[in-house]
Formats: sequence, structure tokens, C-alpha cells
Amino acid sequence: MFSGIIDFVMGIWNLLMIVPVVISICSVIVAMTPTPADDKVWAKVYKYLEILALAIGKAKDKNPLLDK
Repeated sequence: MFSGIIDFVMGIWNLLMIVPVVISICSVIVAMTPTPADDKVWAKVYKYLEILALAIGKAKDKNPLLDK
């Protein structure tokens, strides 16, 4: 019985170990690419990358599409 609980907790722990990797990769992509101005599809993808990179508040780039 306890073996099943331990396996479940270890499975959750392994999934949680992926979160910092995803945040790091998205942060690098967002930092290296300019904010999209023309391509609306890329602008949507970029928005989700910023969310995954935890780029919020003053860390977030301004989107020229929203300034119009």
C-alpha cells in the first residue's frame, strides 16, 4: 500500500522537476527574440512564451500591436 503512495509522490516530484526547465527555456527564447510586430500568429505564441517564462510586470516587453 505504501509502495503505491511512494510511487505516486515520486511521479509528481518528477513532473515538478520539469517546471524550472520549461521556465528557463522560455525565458531564454523571450530574451533573445524581439517582440513581434507584424506576425499575428507569432505574437500569440510569444504571449504564451512570456507567460511560461514568468515575464510579468516590468520584466515584460511591450507589444507594439497593443499600442495601436
